[in-house]
Amino acid sequence: MKKLILSLTALAMMAFAFTGCEDVPMPYGEPSATKDTTNVVVAQGSGTADDPYNVAKAMELIKAGTYTSEPVYVKGVVTELSEFNSQFGNYTYYINDTKTTDNQLEIYRGKTLNNQNFTAETDLKVGDEVVVYGALTNYNGTSEMTSGNYLYSLNGKQGEPVTPTAAPTGDGTAANPYNVAAALNLIKGMDAGVNSSEIYVKGKVSSINELSTSFGNATYYISDDGSKSNTLYIFRSKYLNGENFTSEDQLKVGDDVVIYGPFVNYMGNTPEAVANKTYLVSINGKGTGETTKTGLEATFDDGEDNFTIENVSLAPGLTYVWKHNDKTATTAGCMKASAYASKKNLPAQSRIVSPAFSLAGLTSATLTFQHTGRFFGNVAQECKVQASTDGKTWTDLTVSAYPDGSNWNFIDATCDLSAFAGQNKVYIAFLYTSTSEAAPTWEVKNVVVK
Repeated sequence: MKKLILSLTALAMMAFAFTGCEDVPMPYGEPSATKDTTNVVVAQGSGTADDPYNVAKAMELIKAGTYTSEPVYVKGVVTELSEFNSQFGNYTYYINDTKTTDNQLEIYRGKTLNNQNFTAETDLKVGDEVVVYGALTNYNGTSEMTSGNYLYSLNGKQGEPVTPTAAPTGDGTAANPYNVAAALNLIKGMDAGVNSSEIYVKGKVSSINELSTSFGNATYYISDDGSKSNTLYIFRSKYLNGENFTSEDQLKVGDDVVIYGPFVNYMGNTPEAVANKTYLVSINGKGTGETTKTGLEATFDDGEDNFTIENVSLAPGLTYVWKHNDKTATTAGCMKASAYASKKNLPAQSRIVSPAFSLAGLTSATLTFQHTGRFFGNVAQECKVQASTDGKTWTDLTVSAYPDGSNWNFIDATCDLSAFAGQNKVYIAFLYTSTSEAAPTWEVKNVVVK
């Protein structure tokens, strides 16, 4: 019996030894298994077509502030789709080196291969492998590739090669227009949102986004060699001598053009023509070459009729003075000015300025218009009409009649422009001035100079 008990005890101890070993913790610090770690993507690439930046490198440049306004190539995988804009054919999306959404790069309002419009939301998908060509920036803390970018390749399908930038030439005059390279240099060096003076730019139409016969304008790109590289965005520009486009065949890809008007560095990252302020001077060498039409006509029925708003001074909290009033069944289309906001009269001064027009060959000229208004203090001081030959130095004109402020009926008024007759380039302006004592409402329409 004693031997049996001893044998059973020994067997129990052996069983404990074999099973207990699995529950004994391993020594401290000894790995229990191979642990997955997140791969750190090494920043690399030189930003060229043959050696694009990866996203890590692009983000490194942006965070360091060492990027420039020159476009570069960045490769990655589409990780997120943000917005497809069917009207303008662009896509906002994100790319990364991996399929994660951490530290991804925003591609803002980009176009597809060869700078063409995206035509459908399904043209781009999460997981697509892309190389994008455009300029990098830090926009209010967001690392992005700015608008004006486009796909250089999509899932291995490559667009047209980007050609080298041409040497800048020209001085922006009618006799010696800027080429696209020179215009881009000028505009990129300007402060964001500030319009340039009126200049001449020559180039070849490389693509056409939209030609609207309804609005009479066209949106297209020009470059020095007709390629889709190093392009200048011509946004809502008019036909020859400021006339409306009336047919889609009036402009074609490959046309040699000269464009006249002001340009802007939109949002500080997109050089472009100021909307509805530029127009064609010549197409394939044909055109009158005129940059000013004789006389002026602006009804303000459907828009600002190429007038420009210049805010001289605005009180804090006031964001605008002049705005366009749409024509309806009960209201007139007009330009309307007021600095009454938040139930207060706010001090301000702002003018609307006409496009340049010619009085060459004339010995006399008259400005006629209609206006109305209310809440005047001293109407002759608050509502002035001016003229200029350079758009900078202004001469007050004598206005024949002012509204009495008792109703909203429009009255006819005239100004003598004979002092400016014979001038090749003339501007007129309507200058609104308010104070803390009086901030009238002034409405103007049917402006004619002849």
